[in-house]
Amino acid sequence: MRIASALVVGLLLSSFAITVTSSEGSSMWDDARMGVNGGTVGVIAIPLGNGSNISEITVQEDDFAPVVEVYTATWCTNCVYTESTLDEAIGDTEVFRIHYHRHKFEALDPFGSNSTEHRWESTYGDASYAYSDPSNTRIPPSNVFSGERLHLGTRASSSSLVNDYATSLATGVSEQFHGSASLSISESEQGSLQASWNLSQLEYYCMEGAGGCPTITLSPWVMFIEDSAYFPEGTNGLDYYHHVLHEAHEVEGVSGSITLNPPATWDGDDLHIVLLIDWSYPEEPESPLPAPGIVAVLVCMLVAAASRRQR
Repeated sequence: MRIASALVVGLLLSSFAITVTSSEGSSMWDDARMGVNGGTVGVIAIPLGNGSNISEITVQEDDFAPVVEVYTATWCTNCVYTESTLDEAIGDTEVFRIHYHRHKFEALDPFGSNSTEHRWESTYGDASYAYSDPSNTRIPPSNVFSGERLHLGTRASSSSLVNDYATSLATGVSEQFHGSASLSISESEQGSLQASWNLSQLEYYCMEGAGGCPTITLSPWVMFIEDSAYFPEGTNGLDYYHHVLHEAHEVEGVSGSITLNPPATWDGDDLHIVLLIDWSYPEEPESPLPAPGIVAVLVCMLVAAASRRQR
């Protein structure tokens, strides 16, 4: 019976460890996408101004920087706090930031567009609505890490908001990819821009287990982002607004091209065209297997029954 008791204790401890490990990190954030497993592989950015003559960039999977998407507004005072906290959490880490500004029904913020609102709401709107109170698909401040982890508002879930953000940043992309992706551009005499992408060499890396590997879909978006825009009329006092997303265009296929007219910059000559690569696959139905804690209880009952038989 001592052996059986030791076995029960071991199973209980392992069950608790599994539960704690799975919930410890996720308690700091909410899932950013609902109804689908998904996230962001990374981005490729090509500068369009400042005399840049770059026309093509190819990025290997190891060179993709983590992507942090921020929903903000020029009147949002809480956004000043969360963005400075994000700066602290990022430190010297190489990160690509995209700042979405409120646009629909917005009188005080001049940035953003219908296309940027579409990107945010179609990707993160359901989760934002589900986890916010009062419910809203567009809540400044909101922060999404790697397209997977949503942080709403200013309240910390751990010892500090810096720790929440740093943990989320360190978690990285939940699915692994290998290979490369490329973005190339060419400008017409009329000033329009043709952007071409190729994701055919970027492959999902999966160690096939009992359940097999899911079929991953890669979804490219072409964006225009301005490094910095001066807007002293912003009522949150920042004056300079960085990583401003002006347009976001959802495109189809692992390879293809699209012709676009670049938006005018707010000021300066610091516009980038950006290829953002999302990944997704359908959520699996809930497992019929009982939770680890229930398994431990069942084991205890079985051992107890066996013990009574031995007596």
